[in-house]
Amino acid sequence: MVIVECQDFESRHAIRETWGNESIYGMEVVRIFLVGLPKIFPDRTQNVLEEESVTFGDIVQQDFMDTYYNLTLKSLMGMEWVTKFCPSASYVMKIDSDMFLNVDYLIHNVLYPNLPVRANYFTGDLVTNTGPLRSKAYKWYVPKEIYPNNTYPPYCSGPGYLFSADMAKKIYDVAQEITVIPMEDAFMGICLHELHIPPSKPPRGAFNGFKLHYDHCKFRKVVTVHHYHGQELRKYIRGADFWAKRSQKC
Repeated sequence: MVIVECQDFESRHAIRETWGNESIYGMEVVRIFLVGLPKIFPDRTQNVLEEESVTFGDIVQQDFMDTYYNLTLKSLMGMEWVTKFCPSASYVMKIDSDMFLNVDYLIHNVLYPNLPVRANYFTGDLVTNTGPLRSKAYKWYVPKEIYPNNTYPPYCSGPGYLFSADMAKKIYDVAQEITVIPMEDAFMGICLHELHIPPSKPPRGAFNGFKLHYDHCKFRKVVTVHHYHGQELRKYIRGADFWAKRSQKC
């Protein structure tokens, strides 16, 4: 499930043509884009978005403004969608639209499809020993009346994290009982803390929260790399061409 802005048609098309192409993995993979209500040219953007949804059938939208501070609502919307419409899923990847995702490596080197599906599993680029920023000058400002604690529980960095599908309902349900904060990834950590389910340590180097200079061999052995989108994805990850090179010695 891909977090993306309503008006970002370019990123959605680039993802469909590259790592989001559902037909290239040899396993059943479902791609959805999560959006709120458009705030930029709302009527025109909504009309184009609805046409895109009819064409591709991969847009999930709910009735809240598509803003940075509503990212938590977007992710919870995705959890609800998985619970209602994809109950037979094994695992779910939440990822931002400016990311490279190596689905092939994720499936075969992290999830191991021949093994039983893990339960209560949540992993990604782990973040620990951090807390809310209290100054209004920061984009990530969280006031004490919303979250009084000075530290967050361990959580997985928001650009890309993975969880077993059974976690979708558990997280969605517990989120109805606690105060939602705008820091989406930290909020997921709070939900995990309430559920008494700590995030799992990821394979070393699999989830990258920073940009790496493109190298085919390096990108074949990671799950995510941050800050790749649009034309960069098309330049380096040409649909099935990237995955066809799996026999290349690295």
